Amino acid sequence: MVPTVKIRLDNRMLTGAIVGGIAVAIGVLAMPRQKLPHVGDHWHARYLVVICGKPVPDLPSTVGPIHTQGDGLIHVEPKTSAEAGQRANLGRFFASADRIAFPTGQAYRDGDRCPDGTTGRIRLLVNGRPHRAFERYVPADGDTIVVQFGP
Repeated sequence: MVPTVKIRLDNRMLTGAIVGGIAVAIGVLAMPRQKLPHVGDHWHARYLVVICGKPVPDLPSTVGPIHTQGDGLIHVEPKTSAEAGQRANLGRFFASADRIAFPTGQAYRDGDRCPDGTTGRIRLLVNGRPHRAFERYVPADGDTIVVQFGP
């Protein structure tokens, strides 16, 4: 009788593992995947920079495959495969400006203080949700991107 119980237990474990594996596979396949930009695409993502609770004026025009025209939009326009896909990211956008000057000329890092004395940190919000992959984030057409420094 003991071998029969062991066989049933093994069958239950095997069945559970199969059902669990299928559930994980369905979950992975059902997850929405971000479409990445291809050569020839022309996407727009609205952006806003907020420092210590105050919006900063739009960045001046920049050049490159991921740029702004001083209009509050990130233009994603890869012209080669080296500029497309995961390489069309915010890191490339901010690098396209040889300098990004805030009105005071101040650079901000996590732990710096706002004028009111509160400790600030840099955050990225994409469509209202926090996002961790700051420089690696690839803007999607229609995104709203907010870069914040503040409490």
